[in-house]
Amino acid sequence: MGSARSKGQSVDSAQRAPELTGAARGERSRGAMLRLRLMVFVVAACAGVWLSALFDTLQDRDITLLTAERQHDNVAGALAEQAARALQATDLVLKQAALLDPGASPSPAALARVPDLLRRHVSGVPQLRNLFLFDPARHLHLSSAPPGSASADLSDRSYFIAQRDRSDLGLFVSEPLISRVNGQPTFVLSRRLAGPEFRGIAGATVDIPYLRRFYQALDLGSGSITELLRADGLTLVSRDRAGIDPGPSPWLGALRSLGSAEALHLALEHPQLGRSRLSLRRVPGYPAIVAVGRAEHEILGSWRARAWNNAGRTLAFTALAVALLIAFLRQLQRHERVTAQLHQSQKLEALGTLAGGIAHDFNNMLGAVLGYGELAAQHTEPGSPVRRYVDNILVAATRARDLVARILAFSRPGIGASGPVGLQKLIAEVHNLTRAALPAGVTVEVDAPLGPIVVAGDAAQLHQMLANLVTNAVQAVQESGRVVIRTATVEIDNTRDCTVGHLRRARYARVDVIDSGVGMTASQVERIFDPFFTTKPVGEGTGLGLSLVHGIVLDHGAALQVDSAPGRGTSFSVYLPLSEREPAQELPPASAPSGNGETVLVVDDEEALVRLAEEVLASLGYEPVGCLGAREALEVFRAAPERFDAVLSDVLMPEMTGPELVRELRRLRPDLPAILMSGYGGPDLQAQAQAAAVQAVLMKPLAAVELAHCLAGVLAEGRRRAAAASAELV
Repeated sequence: MGSARSKGQSVDSAQRAPELTGAARGERSRGAMLRLRLMVFVVAACAGVWLSALFDTLQDRDITLLTAERQHDNVAGALAEQAARALQATDLVLKQAALLDPGASPSPAALARVPDLLRRHVSGVPQLRNLFLFDPARHLHLSSAPPGSASADLSDRSYFIAQRDRSDLGLFVSEPLISRVNGQPTFVLSRRLAGPEFRGIAGATVDIPYLRRFYQALDLGSGSITELLRADGLTLVSRDRAGIDPGPSPWLGALRSLGSAEALHLALEHPQLGRSRLSLRRVPGYPAIVAVGRAEHEILGSWRARAWNNAGRTLAFTALAVALLIAFLRQLQRHERVTAQLHQSQKLEALGTLAGGIAHDFNNMLGAVLGYGELAAQHTEPGSPVRRYVDNILVAATRARDLVARILAFSRPGIGASGPVGLQKLIAEVHNLTRAALPAGVTVEVDAPLGPIVVAGDAAQLHQMLANLVTNAVQAVQESGRVVIRTATVEIDNTRDCTVGHLRRARYARVDVIDSGVGMTASQVERIFDPFFTTKPVGEGTGLGLSLVHGIVLDHGAALQVDSAPGRGTSFSVYLPLSEREPAQELPPASAPSGNGETVLVVDDEEALVRLAEEVLASLGYEPVGCLGAREALEVFRAAPERFDAVLSDVLMPEMTGPELVRELRRLRPDLPAILMSGYGGPDLQAQAQAAAVQAVLMKPLAAVELAHCLAGVLAEGRRRAAAASAELV
């Protein structure tokens, strides 16, 4: 890639970087919208499931109560039919017994036969215990009970009084009472004996335990009731209560609700059961009512179990949905993080391509400055003003060369020699470099421990990172403010993510660069590492400094935390891995080895660099032959291939690249030593150099000492190979 191509790619890269930034923002916006939609969908789905479960549960409750109501109605209907048959049979026996009245003047023989006839009637009806005729006025007291067990006087019984006082009463059902014959609970059905005047009653005692045992066979479950009631609410037979309840009837309210209806289902508060569901059914033809019911709490027992199971399943589904949502959101977050890293890598790649194109042209200019500066230094007296000026030019040019090399790190991440670096020395160099250009009202303070702190990394990259952070801090405080550079060793106990990078459990060197500037908003902090993004006014920043910092931090396995708020300044905290080794001692610069008149072919597409290389090589004791471009070099070399001892060629030239030129030259001279020069290494430079079998690759701009050592080593290696080949021939 020559100069023209580098300029074209520079423009293209400058256009692509904002596009990548916009794509990243769009990706973040789409991710946030996707998360919101997914959360709304899951919440709506869970709410729908819970509402459906609630609806099904309430519907199941109604069905459970309705099923219980139907069951109660069926049981009450069956018991009413059974009670009607039992009362009908009893009433029939009672009517037949009333016909056995021996009259006003009974004969002793007729009276003697009546008890046997009464016992004969009772024997066919199991619920009857005693059948009797009674009238104290006529001294009529005949009973189916064994002789001597019947009571001689029943005139105090309510059923006798009711029949005596009301001639139109007909069949009368008494309240429950204790039989004077056998001491068991019973109730009495009675009728008046026929005649115009009161001539006594015929009565039949019904065995309550017999009916109770029949009711107990129809168990509806715990909390249920089954009772036979008189029309006024008195309990005649209770399935669960063997004795007689003398208290007020709990059924009066229910009977008032029943009115003249044949059947009724209702909910009421029962004194013992609480809120209950009750079915009432009249006994056809008789003043009796069957009550069948159950407490709602007991009815809903199975429903509650199903409701809890349903709630458990719904909860499990909801928990699964939430777990899947959380897992998906985490996966989406990881995807966004990877996508953000990809966008960042693409932005850095675009910036690296842009930097490579710029670096190629800029290194050519720097090469001329450095080369002619070194030549000027060789021809000036040490200590003279001119020598001082030249030395300052060389220092500035060297710094510019280092800056270009650091910019190129975007396209070649991770390059550089990692080793132990003294942090205090690095901070002192950055401080001295920054202090020379500080505004009048800005101060930079350094707070570092006396003991050495050694970190692992590339000294040039770490220097560039700290220099960018301090420069940004100085610019942030503007005309008046304070910048503090603080360093210390810290122990990280828990892993955590930082603004850039990830901290693990280890010991780090922490460097804080704190300014008292205006600070930044959260949205600005999110974008400060984007290439070409800057918070500075137009013309005061390029937006590349923190992008460099971002790449250097990741290359070193370090982490960086940014804390900032409007009006409160900004703090950049860099966590660098510590090193157990000691920093290497700087060696004094070695003297440049001289040549012995060897002829070197110099090829470049910049005429100024060709002329400079000729002068530098000549000053080092070589005979240079400069050529402008690969085509001219081929013509010169074809004229006398054996004349040249080595070739020094630029890599990127418009007509033919350096590796291609080396291959063409070696078709004419296979043993020709070759050295390549490049202002922009690029990711494929080493592969191209190995494919062309060149002996060395030098990065522009070249220093005379570096060129001298490389060329001397290549020529010495070539002589050793030639001597070895001659020895084999001999």
